[in-house]
Amino acid sequence: MKVLGVTACPTGIAHTYMAAEAIEQAAKRLGFEAKVETRGSVGVENELTSEDIASADVIVLACDTTVPTDRFIGKKVISVGVSDAIKRAQEIIETGLTKDAFDGNLVSEKLVKKVKEGEHVQEGLFAKLFKKK
Repeated sequence: MKVLGVTACPTGIAHTYMAAEAIEQAAKRLGFEAKVETRGSVGVENELTSEDIASADVIVLACDTTVPTDRFIGKKVISVGVSDAIKRAQEIIETGLTKDAFDGNLVSEKLVKKVKEGEHVQEGLFAKLFKKK
C-alpha cells in the first residue's frame, strides 16, 4: 500500500514538517510506503508526481491553508487539519482507506465529525464574532 500526503500551515515552519513526519511514521508502522509533499515557508518540497498519485492507495491532506486538489480526483482522499495529523496520523490513514473516490468537493473531517455529532456548525466571519465562550 502507498500513502501520499500534503501538509501545509499558514506560517509553514514547524507544524507543516511535524505533520509530514507523523504521516510518514504512521505509514511505516502500518507497513505502507509513504511520500509527503510539504508546502512550507520555503515553498513546495518533495512534490508529488503524477506517477506518485496514480499509484497511491490513499492521500492525506493535512492542511490549514488552501492547496490545489484537482490532481487527486478519483483517488481516496481524507482532509484534516495539521494538528490532527500530528496527533492521530495512523487513525487518519486507516479512515482514508475507507473513503470513496474524491470527486473534487473537499470536506474537512473535522466538519463531518461535528455534523455527525449534531453540533451546530457556523463558518466564516459571523462564527468568529458570535462564538460562544
